Amino acid sequence: MPTALITGCDRGLGREFALQYADSGWAVWATYQDLGNAIDDARMQHAALDVTAPEQFQALQLRLGEAPIDVLVSNAGVGLDAGRLGALDYRHVERMLTVNLMGPLRLVDAFVDNVARSTLRRIVFVSSRMGSIGANLSGGHYGYRASKAGLNALGRSLAIDLFARGVTLAMLHPGWVDTAGGSPQAPLTAQQSVAAMRQTVARMGNHETGVFVTHDGHPLPW
Repeated sequence: MPTALITGCDRGLGREFALQYADSGWAVWATYQDLGNAIDDARMQHAALDVTAPEQFQALQLRLGEAPIDVLVSNAGVGLDAGRLGALDYRHVERMLTVNLMGPLRLVDAFVDNVARSTLRRIVFVSSRMGSIGANLSGGHYGYRASKAGLNALGRSLAIDLFARGVTLAMLHPGWVDTAGGSPQAPLTAQQSVAAMRQTVARMGNHETGVFVTHDGHPLPW
């Protein structure tokens, strides 16, 4: 039975990843910033994991031991900032960089050996088209754009460094999704976005590691 570990299962895409993998017969480790938001599903293992808290990573490492992780999904993140010059909330910008950039690095650093022991050896970074420098035609959202562009740079380097271990890493833009971080007018549901991302990850070969693509696998500009 393959195993998935997913961050940010409190709501939205992370929650949907956990449910879909469990429905597909996978063993699922669902992690939460607030364990009070745990999914009421006995098929899963549940754990507290605030990606800014090193001690919570250590506690989860002890629980997992050497168990393999076939798909490690870095989903936890802080959403869009609307601040403009002269009225920026720098604490919020700093939190975005800490959660959206340092959090995924801590995650990989903590569990890469578990991934390398697995059969599938996949790591997924939930990124964003907002992190594309080439596609930025509207400006603004300084902290969020910087955090996701940095995440893409981080993912590309990790993909190169982990290639020899057979680990495939992809940065995926989930699309415009009807979640708390999206909009009710968004064309995609969380179910549709996650189903497409899972298919994209499942069909990827190791030679495609380090790509930045849409939820359904189309390349995005850096």
